Amino acid sequence: MAQTITNLLVHAIFSTKDRRFLLKPDIKPRLFSYVGGVVRNLGGKAYIINGAADHVHMLVSMPPTMSIAEIMGGVKANSSAWVHEEFVDQPTFAW
Repeated sequence: MAQTITNLLVHAIFSTKDRRFLLKPDIKPRLFSYVGGVVRNLGGKAYIINGAADHVHMLVSMPPTMSIAEIMGGVKANSSAWVHEEFVDQPTFAW
């Protein structure tokens, strides 16, 4: 019986728009948790998500049926919308 096994690990780094310091201490833990949920909903697994005030690092495994662009597009679009809903004092938030 033929089988294909994949283990696609991706270390992604992405920044806030214009590298602005928008990831404040009150936002970061909740945002990183939310991003992990987005990765999970897309069929991946987040091993670690962390970052600084102006960028995020993610180590994730991803399903072989999705491209890196699809995963990152989903993470960035959903997390940006979530920040606008949860933190109304951050109207200029963008990746």
